[in-house]
Amino acid sequence: MARLKNGPYGFLIGLLGNIVNYVRRGENVTRMRPRKTAKRRKKATGKLADSQARFRMAQKYVSPLKDFVCYSFHPATKGTTKIPQNAATSLFREHAIMGEHPNLWVDYSRVIVSEGNLPEPQNAAVSFEDNVLTFTWDVDANWGYARRSDQVMVLAYLPDTMRAFFIVGGARRTAGVETLEINPEKSKSWLGESDTVVETYVAFISNDRQRVSDSVYCGQISL
Repeated sequence: MARLKNGPYGFLIGLLGNIVNYVRRGENVTRMRPRKTAKRRKKATGKLADSQARFRMAQKYVSPLKDFVCYSFHPATKGTTKIPQNAATSLFREHAIMGEHPNLWVDYSRVIVSEGNLPEPQNAAVSFEDNVLTFTWDVDANWGYARRSDQVMVLAYLPDTMRAFFIVGGARRTAGVETLEINPEKSKSWLGESDTVVETYVAFISNDRQRVSDSVYCGQISL
């Protein structure tokens, strides 16, 4: 049974015949009720197996990034029924997964962790010393006030243990530098014994959090 939320002019919610109605991100969504199907007995093969494997890989990668991508993909999904995590998963699946099933692998230089129309970091780089990642980028004295107030977003991803650590609203664009500390002695949750490398990314976010830049891959650092 379906019901009208907030009176006759509200959203239709629930089951009406074979139609399911629900609200997602402030919009009324309608879809067909899923049919019950017999349990699959055979394993997927060919293109279906490849597609399923890519989707699982993308989901697994993006899962630890959810608190990052909720900001970095918010502008791209604003006003739609998509959610930031799904947008990030789609781009990862499309651009970063290489090879063919069952020999799939990730090209981390092609991973997109932010998508937007702000000017991206120029000549971004990263170094690692004394348990600290130092991100740098060029500073332009001619930037206007709005761009000068942008903040940096830095991300470190540990592929061996599939964990991510980041800063969403860091130093201003005009600072040209931001640091991310990795201290295995004080924070075992940061660095596991099996972690050997870290993949690094940087982007910018506007002061009001409504605009972001495309992300830039800064490279792989050996730990």
